[in-house]
Amino acid sequence: MGPERFLSASRGQDVEFSCVLSPETSAEHMEVRFFKNQFDVVVHLYRDGKDQQATLPEYQGRTTFVKDSLAKGHATLKLAKVIPSDTGLYGCWFNSPTCSQETIWELQVTEVGTSPLISMLEFVGEDIQLTCHTSGWFPQPIVNWKSPQGPPFPSESETKKSQHDLFDVETSLTVQKSSGSIACSVQHPGLSEELESTVWIREAIFQPSPWNTVSISLSAFCCVIYFAIISMKISFTKIQAKLKEILDKEEKVGHAEWRTARKHAVEVTLDPESAHPELYIQDLRSVYCKDVAQAVEFSEKRFTRKCVVTSQGFSEGKHYWEVDVGYNKRWYLGVCRDDVDRKEKHVTLSPDNGYWLLGLWGNKQYFTINPQTVNLFPQTPPRRVGIFLDLEDGAISFFNINDGSRILTLDIKSQGLLRPYIQLQMFGKEWQHPIFICPVS
Repeated sequence: MGPERFLSASRGQDVEFSCVLSPETSAEHMEVRFFKNQFDVVVHLYRDGKDQQATLPEYQGRTTFVKDSLAKGHATLKLAKVIPSDTGLYGCWFNSPTCSQETIWELQVTEVGTSPLISMLEFVGEDIQLTCHTSGWFPQPIVNWKSPQGPPFPSESETKKSQHDLFDVETSLTVQKSSGSIACSVQHPGLSEELESTVWIREAIFQPSPWNTVSISLSAFCCVIYFAIISMKISFTKIQAKLKEILDKEEKVGHAEWRTARKHAVEVTLDPESAHPELYIQDLRSVYCKDVAQAVEFSEKRFTRKCVVTSQGFSEGKHYWEVDVGYNKRWYLGVCRDDVDRKEKHVTLSPDNGYWLLGLWGNKQYFTINPQTVNLFPQTPPRRVGIFLDLEDGAISFFNINDGSRILTLDIKSQGLLRPYIQLQMFGKEWQHPIFICPVS
């Protein structure tokens, strides 16, 4: 078991990654590996009772491995002064001669930059060009011009990256006479944190006037800026509280659905007779793909696509199982009708053809077909997927075990037997992790 599935840290802060074996097992003679994004990209390695050098030079000298509680199966890695490039997926892996296990989580490094500064750049005919500048953000912020009366204005933005990997953004907008209140807002994409500055554009700005009028206008402008800042702070506090309330409610609903689904856990095992010859089955639970076909007996149950179904099938009731997809980039998970044409090599994997699936193709390109392709955007890339087949309500749901959220629900209007389904694909020499069916506690 590892840390929380999603960790957030401010730039320059120290973080700790703690992993523990359950039930309690000594890890003093095990290999303990902390890695980032891919298994072979080592952040810190403990092997043969010694600390090994990291493969990434930016982590050398910044990691401390705490060995005090290894006898109890506790391993902690301290990472000092995180920087924006530390953002990514991390994992810890315990390996012994008898077994190996891993867990993963995501680290997001954040930095809130400066409040937006609005400047009057130049006159364009009878109009005026404004610029808005903000700096020191990570990740890249969302910058918009807007007014109280309508949606954001289209504008041109220029983004630069500093030597510390922080983002500076400058955007410009041309406005007409008597535009009224114009605001420049900068929003942090990960923290839902928004800073805003407002100016008031009146037609009088464009008219020639004596110095006393200019002085009055300047005083009024300063008052507007002052009250805009006060209003911005009050609005930001209210928005932050409201967003937190909404997110907490959605998270609780998703976790409640997942906990309810797990009460219907069943044991499923892969059927080797149905597997494509290039799929290798181990212990009836794990499968991986090679570009070399193995010698297999002919079977009417065998697919001509690189997929496999389980020996168990379901036609009624509620059933839940979990599949660990690891870091594989191309896969499909779900169920299919038992009577689909297994010899058909090219078929649209949609409910119309008897397939209810969640898929990944490439980096973070999650989708389903119902009946057209629908792109999906889970907040955390799922490394383990929970599948809940509810034939009483006629639906199948997919859960992201990394954060407990529900990714997708599809309606099922099928009569007959349905079988859990796994399909893999491998391009060239892509690094592939075995996909395996996990026991559900």
